[in-house]
Amino acid sequence: MKLKPGCFARSLLTVAIGATVASWSQAQENASGAQGLEEIIVTAERRETSLQDTPISVLAFGGADLEKFGIDDLGDIQHSVPNLYMRQFPNSQASLRTYMRGVGNNDVGMSTDPSVGVYIDGVYVARSIGLGSEVASLERIEVLRGPQGSLYGRNTIGGAINMVTAKPTGEFGFKGGLSAGDSSYGRGRVELDTPRVGGLAAKVSMLKSKKDGWVTNQGSGPNFGDNDSFASRVALNWQPTDDVNVDYAYDMTDADSGTIYYQTLEAPLFGFSQVPYQNDRLDDVRPSTPVQESNVKIKGHALTVAWDISENTQIKSITGYRELDQSIYQDYSANRVTTRLYANAPFDNQQDQFSQELQVLGKFLDGAVDYVVGAYYFKEKGDEDSVDYITLPLGFLPPFPPIYDQLLEIELPHRVSSAENEASAFYGHFVWTPAAMQQLHLTLGLRYSKDDRAVKSSSSSGGFEYFTSDVDDSWDNHSIDVTAAYDINDDVNVYAKFTQGYKTGGFNIRATSDYAASLPLSEETVETIEVGIKAQFLDDRVRLNAAVFSSDYQDIQLSFAVLNDPTNVALYNAGAAKIKGAEIDLTTLITDSLKLTLGYGYLDTSVDDVDNPQTPEIEKNPAVLPGAPDNSFTADLDYTFPSFGLGELMLNVNYSKVDEAEFVSFVQRGFNIPGYDLWNARLSLGELSMGHGTASIALWGKNLGDEEYLLDGIESFPWSPLVAPFGEGRTWGVDFNYEY
Repeated sequence: MKLKPGCFARSLLTVAIGATVASWSQAQENASGAQGLEEIIVTAERRETSLQDTPISVLAFGGADLEKFGIDDLGDIQHSVPNLYMRQFPNSQASLRTYMRGVGNNDVGMSTDPSVGVYIDGVYVARSIGLGSEVASLERIEVLRGPQGSLYGRNTIGGAINMVTAKPTGEFGFKGGLSAGDSSYGRGRVELDTPRVGGLAAKVSMLKSKKDGWVTNQGSGPNFGDNDSFASRVALNWQPTDDVNVDYAYDMTDADSGTIYYQTLEAPLFGFSQVPYQNDRLDDVRPSTPVQESNVKIKGHALTVAWDISENTQIKSITGYRELDQSIYQDYSANRVTTRLYANAPFDNQQDQFSQELQVLGKFLDGAVDYVVGAYYFKEKGDEDSVDYITLPLGFLPPFPPIYDQLLEIELPHRVSSAENEASAFYGHFVWTPAAMQQLHLTLGLRYSKDDRAVKSSSSSGGFEYFTSDVDDSWDNHSIDVTAAYDINDDVNVYAKFTQGYKTGGFNIRATSDYAASLPLSEETVETIEVGIKAQFLDDRVRLNAAVFSSDYQDIQLSFAVLNDPTNVALYNAGAAKIKGAEIDLTTLITDSLKLTLGYGYLDTSVDDVDNPQTPEIEKNPAVLPGAPDNSFTADLDYTFPSFGLGELMLNVNYSKVDEAEFVSFVQRGFNIPGYDLWNARLSLGELSMGHGTASIALWGKNLGDEEYLLDGIESFPWSPLVAPFGEGRTWGVDFNYEY
């Protein structure tokens, strides 16, 4: 029997909210003698500060949050952060398209940059490929909403996501965990800390997971959504003196997968009457063509050296090198009746990147000014190699007669492209607290960026070259941010800020002509005005953080596949957009045993002044910002049961709801990603004494309402108005963890 959202999970939340209301008066009466909310420390401003003292709209997920939400990779956080929207990249389960406050990019190609910057221990990750893969030994994830130009190495026009891994403790320790669940799910992880010897300590982490896909392949090849991955990390910490700290880390991920299943949802178009379609989620399919496995390999090195040259001054160096290798097979039309209607077979990517950042952090004017000044250098090389297959009705190919019940598969021209990108930047971030007014904090941020990009593209078949392109260009930008923050009292502060964001220009790496491939994109810019409040009251039992903002978004780099021709991707500067919105994050400790967290995000977007030099006929259709739902909402409830003499029993129930969002930059056939809501729950028994350590066991379920929701959608295919993948249905599992 299918569990509806109004059953188990909703009943739990209803009971909890009832308990919340009933306990509110008691909480106020007892607040003076009860515990408060724990302080949250973040590194959003490149130094450790309290979340409540940081004038940025930021959410942080610590180790306990990552465990209770079942967050194994970056994609898992999207249902816990209002105004953060992630979409599946069509041909790669490990790649994500990320949008923050409506700002994002629809493609992950090497010739343009992401709008949301992702960092692992301070090292910028240039490509979205692989961000959906598991990372070993995650300690914390921070999500910074809005432009962050004067504090981060690369340009973060939409926002930044910091992934912070666990560092060596310097003492012997062990953590391990085993998980099992439906769909043959299995996961194991170990972390081993070594004692510090001669100033050197190490942490070794390994993670192995495997799960069957949620659409069974009854033919040949892996299931759709299959995943078999291994991740490891070696972290070293060396403290040769009291003033010098050196961190080195090596990480790797190797994941085999079956790509996400793209299902034909709408009735076939003229000439494709034999193509089967279904509106509801399919659980299994028998493709007429064997499905091949996909693979992504990622490796990374990071070296951070911090030297305290005086009590008020620190010099820091962050060096990073990363590489990836991905080979993808994707059939967007797998069915038992027809051959492949459109397939990437294969789609290969390789990329390597090097970055070097130098920072000076400190204080001057007797501590009245905190500052971070830095210089940044980045270089990457990569290539993309694809062979695509498309099937058309014979009647569409002269001089054949109009026979529309026969289809012909065609191998499209072989496309090869490469890109070399280089960037440098200088930035400074200064926070002044006047001695005569300690409640006031004035921030000035400055940044200069310069970017160079060279792209080569070619299209050929059977020794015949259709076109080749070899282009390069440069862009530079000056940007500022200004913030005024005021502490009304020890528990309440307000801030107002003006921020400029910049994303470098580029080229269309998936162009189908020399003209389109050679046409440079201008840089994107955004100017944001934001006003916010951060407050704690009732003896730190209630935390309220809220922000409202308005953004002026210029020269937007919009992209979409041209209608009926998925091989032809248009990419250009569309003009201007206005984005207005708000975020509210509320956490209440109702009693010492009951905590409720609510989050809400609102967006109001409009695109104006559209200018498309490649496909002017599309201008009669309205332009939109994809990945920008009007409303998003999250609710999270934690309840600790009364002690019964054996460990600590805890219940977590969380709920997320998001409005509909557009697929692409232009409304072509009128479809979008419908809104949906998800219910998850976790019941855990922890603090169990076992030998010299402690253990915990947890039972969890995700998507308890078995919601049928879409991860993405494509309107450009010639055989159907809408082809889209569904997200995973209801799942459950058991975790066992042990540490000493």
